[in-house]
Amino acid sequence: MLKKLICKGFLFLSVIAFILASFSSVFIYKIDHRGKLLEGLYHSEDPYDVVLMGSSHMNGGIDPNVLWKQYGITSFNYATGGQPIDVTYYLLQEVLKKHTPSVVVVDLYYLGMTTEYGATGFTSNALDNMRFSWNKLKAIGSCTPPEEWINFLLPTLKYHFRWSSLTASDFTYDSSDIYYLKGFSAGTQQYGKEDISYADTDKKADIPEKNLSYFYKFIELAKEKGFQLVFVNMPCDYTESDQSDGWVNDCEAMFNTVADLSQKENVPFVDLCDQMDEIGLDFAKDMNNSGHLNVWGAYKTSSYFGSYLKENYTLSDRRSDAELAARWNEDYSHSLAASVENGTAGT
Repeated sequence: MLKKLICKGFLFLSVIAFILASFSSVFIYKIDHRGKLLEGLYHSEDPYDVVLMGSSHMNGGIDPNVLWKQYGITSFNYATGGQPIDVTYYLLQEVLKKHTPSVVVVDLYYLGMTTEYGATGFTSNALDNMRFSWNKLKAIGSCTPPEEWINFLLPTLKYHFRWSSLTASDFTYDSSDIYYLKGFSAGTQQYGKEDISYADTDKKADIPEKNLSYFYKFIELAKEKGFQLVFVNMPCDYTESDQSDGWVNDCEAMFNTVADLSQKENVPFVDLCDQMDEIGLDFAKDMNNSGHLNVWGAYKTSSYFGSYLKENYTLSDRRSDAELAARWNEDYSHSLAASVENGTAGT
């Protein structure tokens, strides 16, 4: 009798879980992060020779459309706002299920986070948009606190309050509408202030232990999968980060440590924060705020970084592929990079 009750209870819970899982895609917020990840992870058949990973610093930092137009490099930007470094690792694992990039570029800004877990909302931007798999289960177990596991497994529980505000678009969401951006997004504000945080220092600061373990996990993954790994740090004023709870209190010193460790592991570390003069950045005009490039700054940075990629890696110029070029050129004509070129950005 007890065995039958247990079996019935298990069956009932399984049915409920199935129903909740079936409605997850309806209840999840239809923000651009969702659209880009659905396209870049699962829908697109385009070849990406370079993939760009990381936080909002990368999301608004390197524009695949610039890499395409100027160098014929196909790439996709998988970065999302507030993405902790452990989430980046599992998201990259998801990317590699379908794509075989020659180069993987990882933004390391979130090495500086000192809390065990990232903010739930930011982590949701990535994990909610990954299909159910063993990789997603590992990501949830590693990147979220135990009390949140059920909400990440069944997002309907997390977003159930949306039931009264659902619209037709929640049921018919078409992520292809934003594919032309190739995952990139940047603002058009101008910060209006100079960088006051930079100091040429030899000081070193420890990387938080959990984050350091993922630093090495990226290196091992590169060896296992056979891609070339590049670590980067985007232009930024560290003042707010250095004064924030939950963050290392000297980002410049931490990135000195990153440079040393990267050199020991023979992995390139491109600190674009130290190369703003070479890029030609005007911090006041080319930053959207203290921590993020705007469309003009991203255009300059993407052009500069694309040159670095071309000079240091064997990457095909895919503009010679007529069918691919026709689609990517059409996408470029609608891109933020095109608006910078034709002077309509911000208007």
